[in-house]
Amino acid sequence: MNTELLLFADDAAVTPDGLEYHQGFLTPVEEDVLLAQIDASEWLTDLSRRVLHFGFKYDYSNRRLDETARIGPLPEWLTCLARKVREAASADMKLFLDQQRPFEQAIINEYEPGQGIAPHIDRDCFGPVVATVSLGSGINMDFVQSATGENHVERLAPRSLLLLYGDARIAWRHGIAKRRKDKWQGQTLERKRRVSITFRTITDLRSAQD
Repeated sequence: MNTELLLFADDAAVTPDGLEYHQGFLTPVEEDVLLAQIDASEWLTDLSRRVLHFGFKYDYSNRRLDETARIGPLPEWLTCLARKVREAASADMKLFLDQQRPFEQAIINEYEPGQGIAPHIDRDCFGPVVATVSLGSGINMDFVQSATGENHVERLAPRSLLLLYGDARIAWRHGIAKRRKDKWQGQTLERKRRVSITFRTITDLRSAQD
C-alpha cells in the first residue's frame, strides 16, 4: 500500500460483513479519564510505537500465547470499559460473544502522526470478536479483502467503538497507513495523537513446552 495515498469515503467498494461501528461510544469526560489512567501507566517501547499489555502479553516474534504470557486479570478500569463494550454490541454481535467469558486481554497502542500498523488479521489464538475503542485523534482504518482485493475505509472518530466478527474478523485485513493526514468526505484531516484500546478473548493458549 502506498502510505502517501489519501483515500476518500467513496473509495470503499463494500462494507465487510461483521463490521460494527458505534460513534459517540464514550463521552469527552470518559475519554479524558481513560487517557489520564493510561498515561499514568508504564509504556513499553519494544515496537516503533508505544504499547501497554493487560491480561496477556502477546509475543510478536513467535505470534502466539502461552502461560508465560499471562500477566493477570484486567484492572478494574479496563474491566468496566470491557463491560460497556459488551453492552453496546448489537444483538447479532452478541451471538459471537460467550456471555460467561469476559474479555481476557487488552492491548493499548499509541499512534503519533505518521505512525501506523501494517494490514493484518488478528491471530487465531484470539476469539471471534475484536473490539477497539479510539481515543484522541480520528483516523482512517483501511480494510482489504484477502481473497478478492476489495477495499473499504472506515473513519474511526474519537470516542468511537469498532467491533469485528465474522468475515470482517477473519477474511479482511485491517491496518493504518503511516501518514500524517487522511482524506475523508472531501476534506484533508490532520492526524494528532491517537490511543486505541483493543479487547480480545483467548481461544488457543498453548503450553510453554509446545
